[in-house]
Amino acid sequence: MEREKLVDLESWLKFFMFIGIVYIIFSFYLMFLGLGKTIVFVNDKNREEIENMLKTSEQYEEIENIKDLDKIQFFIAFNDYEFTLFYDDGEEERILDNDLNDLKEYIEDNGYGKSLKYILIDIIVINILVLINKKRKNVRAKIDYIDDGEL
Repeated sequence: MEREKLVDLESWLKFFMFIGIVYIIFSFYLMFLGLGKTIVFVNDKNREEIENMLKTSEQYEEIENIKDLDKIQFFIAFNDYEFTLFYDDGEEERILDNDLNDLKEYIEDNGYGKSLKYILIDIIVINILVLINKKRKNVRAKIDYIDDGEL
């Protein structure tokens, strides 16, 4: 009876390890998908400064409402500066403008990279997987001890 419970426990531990490994692989995909993207949140403190930088763009007239702007994402796409403006209502707007050097530098200095959070989560998941594997080895040793005793 105890052996059956240990075998079930070992199976669950293997399952959780499998899920952790799949998560890490998926997060690497997400990390490389977002590699080089930097995001800055727009708030009352920096809204006017960001608006002044956006005014230098030729596409400024097309920008909807700066007051509803939530965050800006910067990405270099084929040597072109790509800015994605995210609004409070879920709308997105893309600006391709290589003349927005000041905004690019501001986002790189004050923003955060999306891939950093995936790296931190992956480190935590890897540590959990190591602990699960140690527990699995202990359970396997107990199963082997029970099997040796039955012979």
